[in-house]
Amino acid sequence: MFLLSTLLLPSAEGHQYYTVCYVLAFGVQLALLLRAGYQRGYPLQTWLVLLAASTLAFIVGTKLVAIPAHEWPALLQHGQWPTTTARSVLGGGVGFAVALVLLRRWLGFSWHVADVFAGPFCAGLVVQCVGCLLTGCCFGEVTDGSWGVTYAAGSIPYLFQQQQGLLAPGAPHSLALHPTQLYTLVLCAGVGLVLWLTRHRAWPAGSRALLQAGLLVVGRLLIDFWRDPASEPVGAGIVRLGSISMLELQWVLLPYAALLLGAWGLLVYRARLMALIPDVPPTNQPVRNLLVVVAVLVCTLLLPVGALTSPEVVVVKAALLVVVVLATGSVLHGAVTTRRIGLPLTAASVVLLFTNQVPADSTETPYFSFTPGFINGTYDQDIDGGGGCSSPAYRVGYYHQYQAVGGDFAYTRPSKRKAGRVSYGVGVWGGREYVNAQQLTPGRPFLTANPKDGQRFSLFDINPHIQRDRIRAGGFGYGFRVGLHVGNLAHVGRYDVSRGLDKINVVPEGALWLGVRRILFAQADYGAGPLGLGNPTGRIALGSGLGSTWSRQVLAGVALSEYTPDVSMGFVSASVPVGHTGLWVEPYGATNFGRHHQVAVRLQYRLSKER
Repeated sequence: MFLLSTLLLPSAEGHQYYTVCYVLAFGVQLALLLRAGYQRGYPLQTWLVLLAASTLAFIVGTKLVAIPAHEWPALLQHGQWPTTTARSVLGGGVGFAVALVLLRRWLGFSWHVADVFAGPFCAGLVVQCVGCLLTGCCFGEVTDGSWGVTYAAGSIPYLFQQQQGLLAPGAPHSLALHPTQLYTLVLCAGVGLVLWLTRHRAWPAGSRALLQAGLLVVGRLLIDFWRDPASEPVGAGIVRLGSISMLELQWVLLPYAALLLGAWGLLVYRARLMALIPDVPPTNQPVRNLLVVVAVLVCTLLLPVGALTSPEVVVVKAALLVVVVLATGSVLHGAVTTRRIGLPLTAASVVLLFTNQVPADSTETPYFSFTPGFINGTYDQDIDGGGGCSSPAYRVGYYHQYQAVGGDFAYTRPSKRKAGRVSYGVGVWGGREYVNAQQLTPGRPFLTANPKDGQRFSLFDINPHIQRDRIRAGGFGYGFRVGLHVGNLAHVGRYDVSRGLDKINVVPEGALWLGVRRILFAQADYGAGPLGLGNPTGRIALGSGLGSTWSRQVLAGVALSEYTPDVSMGFVSASVPVGHTGLWVEPYGATNFGRHHQVAVRLQYRLSKER
């Protein structure tokens, strides 16, 4: 027999085993769900909305259930998210169920949709268990069995046993433990196998989801007999009833498992007495899709600081941005149901990548465009003054971080007199800004600080604008853009420290370019699009259409905005078509390779007026 105790697992210190497996688990699960949605004929837009919303609910649920009781007052009263990284899949299951109940009927799904999640969820858990095993979380009790696992010095189990006095000073590794992570991996794989073997059974809607949940809960209840209570983030206290002692969590899981399996048995039994209702794919409803997207984006903005990690934000918002673009195109067509294009996201990405051909330039056809996106940035301010005959010297450091989501709607038509075009549009952006202020000593080095340790402010921007472009014979041309940003645009420190932070409520927008767009042109702008929010920015750059006048461009140069001690950043931006889909990807990044940076990503959808 292979002895796992001979396998010394490495310390997770300095590694990201958990994070890598965490992101990979979501990737595997979403890929399988996209495939399942395609096979069932679910509309891609509607399916992505449900996936993104349920994923967000699952992530938040895993964290909420693990928050200690003494941390809840600070969260509810001040929006202060606990520093703990504890998670529990049980809370995620509850969050997912709540999202499914709230959105299923609104989006047009039957209860069959719950069964679609069952298998992919097991697959994602299998991947995540690998991360738990390597990280050392969810560890088991000490065992003398030959199947135990040991962890290197510095690991979570090693440190726990060291604190409990179970290890001799300088011990090379932990005591052997029950590999409860492997027990859970086998459980999830086994439940997934049961679902696969029974996939052709004629069971009513929701029965497979109940069976999966019931088996997982029973398995978790049993595994907790070998799991160390110190590794259990929820219900780790011991409760004795009669002659039976179990964790608080196990006493909760016991009736819950009976309820789930009992409901499954009842559904399967009743299926023999009545006709089964087939799974009918919902129709695509772009307006409802967009409403749910807006609600989910608002929820992400309202979540306290630290509630979501960067990978989690990317997972949720990537799906939502795709929905926004696709659904907006349908709305502009009159909210007509689109064709179902429920391809797996990975396959779609490959197709779009290899069909990325530039559409022919056109100045003859008017079109509408909608450009959703998000922007994030950070910068510092070093404010000092005073020291005259009547006032003492002072110095304050302001540390800023901001993020916002929004979009731009525009109408573009060809010029009637000269080759070129004119565009009329309006942008709407909303988000939040964190500002931390610290007293500094005049003449001493500038000290840095975390913006999120300070105050939180709201950001809002309404941005009407007009742009005119002209192309002369030979390709030489020029263009300009003027507009206005109105709202709570930024909160900056001023030289009069007694006034504190000043709101910026109005910022002008302007841009001028000159040259041959297909080859090389120069451009100067200020407050262009989302760059008027958070940290209003001016840019001086050179660009090229890479052989195209309007279909694509690359721009690079210097960006100028608030910062200390240097206001300049290097930046690169682009506008690249995605095949013939009507989509343009518009990334932007600026940095001084220090604490000053801006990042923005937008997806533009163009719809010809004559279609």
